[in-house]
Amino acid sequence: MNEITINWHILEKCNYNCNYCFAKYTNDGRKEIHNSKEDIELLLQKLYHYFSEKYHNYSIRLNLAGGEPMLSKNLYYIIESAYKIGFTISLITNASKLTTRFIKTNAQYISMFAISIDSIYKKTNMEIGRSTKNEILNISKIFKHLEELKKINSSIKIKINTVVNRYNYKEYLGDIIDLIHPFKWKVLQALSLTDEVYCRNEEYHIFLKNHQNITSKISKESNDDMIDSYIMLDPYGRFYQNSFGQYNYSESILNISVDEAFKSIKFDFKKFMKRYTHEV
Repeated sequence: MNEITINWHILEKCNYNCNYCFAKYTNDGRKEIHNSKEDIELLLQKLYHYFSEKYHNYSIRLNLAGGEPMLSKNLYYIIESAYKIGFTISLITNASKLTTRFIKTNAQYISMFAISIDSIYKKTNMEIGRSTKNEILNISKIFKHLEELKKINSSIKIKINTVVNRYNYKEYLGDIIDLIHPFKWKVLQALSLTDEVYCRNEEYHIFLKNHQNITSKISKESNDDMIDSYIMLDPYGRFYQNSFGQYNYSESILNISVDEAFKSIKFDFKKFMKRYTHEV
């Protein structure tokens, strides 16, 4: 069955500080929805009702992202509530806060689990900002937790996300991809939302060329592929898209209908379906 995937960036906060991060939102003093169980429930109900009616031949997947979603005190509540409403659940995390307790409690609800890995080298991760003073990528810990996930939920799909940028474009990640053996490796070109270019087209293609021996695993997403092809909600319940280097927002769906909000932003269904063709 085909899926309609809604990416809810539930909070802006992250324990890392990646220099190309696009999860920066204007908030005008608003409160992030994940802090209120009542608002969470309202948002999930409105989202599911609208998209399940609009795309009644599709499964509706809620992809939880951030910032770092593991930092939300109500993440467990969001996952279980969305599952009970009818969503298929997926999650994107940097895995630094992933615990055995989280896995034992939530693995049963999650159909797809994505981990962001941009480099296996400490120096590169420090340059990117994918680290703190006390934390750096721990591959052995990640591998252990993925095995725990698969032991509890044998049908769960593991995905790796890599953002190609000016610091990692010459690196080879094929060995770690072979070790984790994900069903998909999404390789994204760092999206530039300011005048600063984080990944030039030629750098992105150098990375892809260095991994041409494992192209069957790679799902490529250039800047052009990403524009207007995602259904994205920010932490305040607003649909948004990137346009000419800045975000355009709808009003929050807590305040207006999902239909009115969704129609107020650009969305290219053909580009969307092209991206998600193989995520079945």
